[in-house]
Amino acid sequence: MLCTLPHSDPGDVPAWSRKNGNLTLGIQPGFNYKTGKSYGYPYGTIPRLLLVWIVTEILRTKSRHLELGIRLTDFMATLGLNTSNGSIGAKRSDARRLREQMERLFNAIISFDYSKSGNASSGTAWLNMQVAPKGMLWWSEKDPDATTFGSWIDVGEEFYKAVMANPYPLDIRVLRHIKDSALGIDLYTILNREAYRARKEGKPRFLAWEWLHAQTGNECADIRNFRRNALVQLKQILEVHSGLILSVQAGRRGQLAGLVISNLSTPSIRAEQFRSDPPVVARSETAPPALTMVAPTPAPIKPQLKPTTIEGFRERYPYLDPYDCKYAFDVWLESKAEDDQPKHYDKAFLGFASKWVKGKL
Repeated sequence: MLCTLPHSDPGDVPAWSRKNGNLTLGIQPGFNYKTGKSYGYPYGTIPRLLLVWIVTEILRTKSRHLELGIRLTDFMATLGLNTSNGSIGAKRSDARRLREQMERLFNAIISFDYSKSGNASSGTAWLNMQVAPKGMLWWSEKDPDATTFGSWIDVGEEFYKAVMANPYPLDIRVLRHIKDSALGIDLYTILNREAYRARKEGKPRFLAWEWLHAQTGNECADIRNFRRNALVQLKQILEVHSGLILSVQAGRRGQLAGLVISNLSTPSIRAEQFRSDPPVVARSETAPPALTMVAPTPAPIKPQLKPTTIEGFRERYPYLDPYDCKYAFDVWLESKAEDDQPKHYDKAFLGFASKWVKGKL
């Protein structure tokens, strides 16, 4: 959810949504009955920082009840926001922006809808939730450094269960370094999660640029511009995430390929590591380069799956990741002789998938 929030304000529209295969994420802004107007959509960097803090606190405290503190400036400093640029009432104040985005995020209705249709059967499943359906915010309008009553939120039960079921903690110190880029926060969130998976499975993870584009909430329609912007943010992330080992896999014949996360990568923070550690430091000069450009190898790189093939896979196997299957397929192809390579990559992939999902390969 964190990665698919809007990067910019959708404006005065009744709902906002992003679709990825059979899954649709939608956001409906909350309504302020006191003013008779919508709160607006949570967007940009601040709600992402808030969600990371919430996830981290849930994993640290194992509780749905989270204390935000008694001073706004203390909480702003935790998120890496500027504490010296005015009160909540100032138009360009970080305090004002934080307060507005908190109201937008905590009052929004976030929906997940899964739909499947076919000749044999069709159906839909949905979940509507709020991040924090209950809470109390008490801060001084004129002086964010003033001591007031404690502020707190109660995280929604469904959101709490989702966090506890997938404990991929994020390091708020890394986020302070990239806090000005919503895309940077999205990429860090994804890469940190995939580093956990690569290390656990003992094998590298390949992330196609098309897949990364679909997983983020950016509005960049051109995939090549997205790749260019993402590479800029990756360099920022690697300055403070010393355990992440990436390579950029080039494509052939106009294809984009993607990123490879080494299984030797380490997440930026361990699940049990929730104490006051020394600041994150950049990779030392003697360490291996974190981001390398890998040119196309003499053997042709396997092509990317067509969007129609991905859609077909998701319709048949809605709870499986087509990119996990593609990785297994490419590894399987590497064991085959050159004469045994398929002429039609996507057709061969779907044939492989029918056996792979049954554990026959």
